[in-house]
Amino acid sequence: MLPRARLSAPLLSVGSGRARLAAWALAGVAALAALGCKRPAATGQTDGGVPDDAAAPPPAAQGQNSVPEPPPPPDKPLLGITAFVTTVYAEPRDTAKKLGYLRVGAKVARSEEPVGKAGCPGGWYEIYPKGFVCAGDDATTDLENPLLKAAAKRPDLKAALPYRYAFVRAVLPMYVKVPTAKQQYDSEFKLQEHLDWYKQNEATVNQVVLGAPDVPIDDRGVPIPGKHIGEMGLGKNSQEIALGQLLGGETDTDPIPFWLEGGKRLVPNISDFKVPDFAVFADRARRHTGLSLIGSFPTGEDNLNRRFAITTDLRLAPNTKIKPDLGSPWHGLELTDEFSLPLAFVRTQGAKAYRITKGKATAEGDDLAWRSVHALAGTMKTVEGVKYYRTKDKRWLSQLDVGLAVPPASFPEDAEKGKKWIEISITNQTFVMWEGKRPIYATLVSTGKAGLDDPKKTTATVRGVFKIRNKHITATMDSNEGSSVGGAKVSTVAASHSPDGGGKPASPKAGDKGAKPGGKPDPKAAAKGGKPAAKPAAPKPGAAKAKPAPAAGGAEKIPTRGDGEYGVTRRRGEGTFQLRDVPYIQYFESGYALHTAYWHDVFGTPRSHGCVNLSPVDAHRVFLWTDPPVPEGWHAVNAGEDFGEGTTVIIHE
Repeated sequence: MLPRARLSAPLLSVGSGRARLAAWALAGVAALAALGCKRPAATGQTDGGVPDDAAAPPPAAQGQNSVPEPPPPPDKPLLGITAFVTTVYAEPRDTAKKLGYLRVGAKVARSEEPVGKAGCPGGWYEIYPKGFVCAGDDATTDLENPLLKAAAKRPDLKAALPYRYAFVRAVLPMYVKVPTAKQQYDSEFKLQEHLDWYKQNEATVNQVVLGAPDVPIDDRGVPIPGKHIGEMGLGKNSQEIALGQLLGGETDTDPIPFWLEGGKRLVPNISDFKVPDFAVFADRARRHTGLSLIGSFPTGEDNLNRRFAITTDLRLAPNTKIKPDLGSPWHGLELTDEFSLPLAFVRTQGAKAYRITKGKATAEGDDLAWRSVHALAGTMKTVEGVKYYRTKDKRWLSQLDVGLAVPPASFPEDAEKGKKWIEISITNQTFVMWEGKRPIYATLVSTGKAGLDDPKKTTATVRGVFKIRNKHITATMDSNEGSSVGGAKVSTVAASHSPDGGGKPASPKAGDKGAKPGGKPDPKAAAKGGKPAAKPAAPKPGAAKAKPAPAAGGAEKIPTRGDGEYGVTRRRGEGTFQLRDVPYIQYFESGYALHTAYWHDVFGTPRSHGCVNLSPVDAHRVFLWTDPPVPEGWHAVNAGEDFGEGTTVIIHE
């Protein structure tokens, strides 16, 4: 089923590389009708994907992933990363320009010998494809180092989510050792009461609905037409695997890792929360915190028979207090010669198609599926002050129900040169990927809550022409999308929780454009509930209080016409806490990024703090396509003269 994507409504007119917004004129749509779109059936969809009756298109020749440097010769020696994050410098000194960073457990090709030791007793090694890393506390030439083995599981860049994820359902200690029964009772408030509850509810509290990892995608990250969610070929979907695997394990019965055997810890604590070696846990995680996981294992009676999940910074979370989460399966659609712009996307529940006779618009037929997509014929009529758009199947859609995706009135410079570029409409909450003058992919997004307000004073998303500055496979954000890696001030997470692995405040200098070894993307607060395509008014100040989170496994609230809290939902990950390892982050301005939002499913509704929220499938697809590519083995890269300029991002009304 066609992913209910919707694109930008106001026509975009761009000249000399600068965006200027043209008023939305249906004449523009009419002129584009010659593109000839085939309308998919407006059926319901379970995965936000291609309609059941859609014909599978031929293999795509467009939308290929960005191409990283070729792999190094296989006989090159390797450098292993032993800090949670390790900076790559353009020159062998720690005051040089930052090119990006690596994560613990990574192994990258290096020079045979150090190129120098100034300020680095262990020696500066040149790494592939370029840059320098200091061997010592952050990196080692000893590939038998226990930390390299403990953190050997790397992010999966072929998946919509690079790690397994879970949300904290009850405050928990982040253990650094496998705790004994006594240590658990000493560390966790009313633990016996909690364990009794869990035993009674275990059969239901860990149930999952199919999500982002269950959407079949190709090598480009594009959803495969004709395949339903959960159809994973030879693989199993998330409802067919065990809890241990949902929490990052290889099986349901993985043994206790070697570095945790006997109640000891054979590797140092690399989290940003520093504790003495004798400590049993390092910090607590608040309710609704999002965790990224790379493993899990069961224990015996001496440890209360609890399972523990391993986080990416090698701490342990008891599974009774977390719930696996799969993110939204929603995704956009690939555009082809047979199905392309202009399109309309249904943004409200209960929307209807209309017939217009004698100056009256009359609703007819069943409700249109939420986020369904409809090909436009290029005709518009205004009835009683409301615009209606003609579809290819000769029905009319109200502007109150849809967002539009149409080609721009004029193309930007990058389009004229055949380059990649991205177009985002705040009014329509739509996102279109372009290659030259050809649109190749379209989807819904969630931009800042403040809509078209002033980004300097509100949570509105900035508008203008930008370039992607840096790309992070993952980084940690606070609940206001503040991060140490993008230039925004982090206000809701204690300084000791910085993701840079050094226990320093997670608040770099404003305007820092470099990818830093950190963990929190910094989509700055900048967008309040704008009105989606002339839809229900945005929540008024004081009316946008979050509602209680849905029951475990419950569906996200779908916005409806007249809903006073349109799209303002409280879902997993809401509040003042961390969202660990937010995937596929791409900063285009200090404090503003494109990134996955694995904590909500209201794409098409403004709800962020200024960043552009994409679904996991869409963010992954975009990340693989944009420039510059992240070098193999790296975790983040900065755009610029060393790795090439970033893809253009144009954000308009």
